Amino acid sequence: MLKIHHLGMSRSDRSIWLAEELGLKYELVNHTRNPKTFRSPQSLWDVSPMGKAPVIEDQGQTIPESGAIVEYLIDNYGEGRLRPERGTPAHIDYLHWMHAAESTLMLPVMIDMLSAMTAADSAGLKGFCDGEFKTVFTYMNQLLIDRDYIAGEFSGADIMVAFPLMMAESPMFAPPGQEKGKAFIAYPAIQAYLNRLRARPAWVKAEAIFKAA
Repeated sequence: MLKIHHLGMSRSDRSIWLAEELGLKYELVNHTRNPKTFRSPQSLWDVSPMGKAPVIEDQGQTIPESGAIVEYLIDNYGEGRLRPERGTPAHIDYLHWMHAAESTLMLPVMIDMLSAMTAADSAGLKGFCDGEFKTVFTYMNQLLIDRDYIAGEFSGADIMVAFPLMMAESPMFAPPGQEKGKAFIAYPAIQAYLNRLRARPAWVKAEAIFKAA
């Protein structure tokens, strides 16, 4: 049986959500961060050579990295679901956002988050993040005016993209005074998109699972 190793506040949320979308049976193994260092416990290092989550075990193989896991699960269990047909414009969009989620989109979110957590005060970093947010969010918002999901139909790319977007609107990482759910007030199509994602039954079930873990 598929085994998903879950660590709170990590990208392992993606693995649980995708498994629910695909209707897979799986064993969830919870790991708890060190409360002082916030680092992964030894139990996760015993599974993953870098002590990172997510990581899954399936058919005698250990697969780390959320993007690789999304592709692996869709390749092996998707049966044509959650990925546009190869050779189509939608598939190019799918590939774009599968990879942009952890690069173009995630980078300013991570910098902004780390700046907030460390109380860093850098005009250069703030200027970089603000510029990147405006560029990426303006483009995404324009795309989502005419489509319900990032590559047209719901796909693995949405599971990848949702994580950094939800991080960006989290009050934990937001500037002081920002209200939850207000990060995209200037980008209504992105906000509507996130509302659609959160209304999906598989997301509702997955969120309840990893919040209870």
